Amino acid sequence: MFRRGRKASVEASPDPDEARGGRDVDRPGPYDAEAAPQDDIHRLDLGALRVPALRGVQVQFQVEESTGRPLTVVVTDGRSAMELAVFAAPRTAPLWDEVRAEILETLRDSGGAEGEGPFGAELRMRLPTNRPGETVPGRMIGVDGPRWFLRAVVTGAAGQDVAAGPLLDETLRRIVVVRGDEAMPVRDPLPLRLPKEVADGPEGSGDSDGPSREVTPGTSTAAPMPVRGTRIAEMG
Repeated sequence: MFRRGRKASVEASPDPDEARGGRDVDRPGPYDAEAAPQDDIHRLDLGALRVPALRGVQVQFQVEESTGRPLTVVVTDGRSAMELAVFAAPRTAPLWDEVRAEILETLRDSGGAEGEGPFGAELRMRLPTNRPGETVPGRMIGVDGPRWFLRAVVTGAAGQDVAAGPLLDETLRRIVVVRGDEAMPVRDPLPLRLPKEVADGPEGSGDSDGPSREVTPGTSTAAPMPVRGTRIAEMG
């Protein structure tokens, strides 16, 4: 889902049932803003998402050139990548079970299957890259919260081995979602913005001019997906 373009780089050093939409999964997070822990972890403020800047991971943003608005957020540990997206969800019912069933129906012919991971039920699938006819293994994780739904698509080593991305798992567990009070249609993406660490930095501190093998997760997903942008900012 990335295209080559301008790049900016910066170094970055409750009630659990309600916060998770009533899903009984043995995990401490992701958290709703109302149940966020009081810890010493630095989190990048992306508006609807606060993503922990953990040592050993890099956070990348595909940015719409005309507005500077992030279209996708990707966390990578060098071997695996995790694309994050957050959407408005119903107040009364979890969304992941419904979305998972819809996506699974479209994946039957391509070998998609349901599996179990650190965050409960997830999907295993083949995802297209930017090379015609090429696919890579991936996992889709869904987390239900109060009026929000967080989706993570994992590729690379952790896209086929659930134990291969502990830093990505830790990042996902420590994310805080800020839903806000605004009424929004179900499945609409929640608004994101660049963190001040990138927004306040110099424009165009580097160019992505080398060859890339870019994965385009979500081609078969039922939830809305961002469109392509032209600039990538990185932190980490």
